[in-house]
Amino acid sequence: MKETWYFVTILLVLGVFASFASMTPTGAFIVNLPPSWDYPASEFSVDDSLNLKLDDAFFDPDGDSLSYSVSASPGVNAGIYDGVLVVFGEGQVTVTATDGHTVVSKVLKVY
Repeated sequence: MKETWYFVTILLVLGVFASFASMTPTGAFIVNLPPSWDYPASEFSVDDSLNLKLDDAFFDPDGDSLSYSVSASPGVNAGIYDGVLVVFGEGQVTVTATDGHTVVSKVLKVY
């Protein structure tokens, strides 16, 4: 009889521990890490145009998908086509990346 009582007690304790292990916190604060510039350069010397794949230039530590926008100084033509930054001319270009939570900008110099 004693052995049965020990066995039932051990099963009960294991069941309680198993229920704690499967619990998920409610109302937990989840931190979103912002995207960051992850390219070795921010100054580019080009002959005709600059083509830069933005998924190679920006990194999101959370693995969120990124969307991009661009603005250019006067005399510079810039756009984003299929995730590739295309720049014609010399000057400054500001590329903005967002993961839906945080917006990060990087100024590039093209000469």
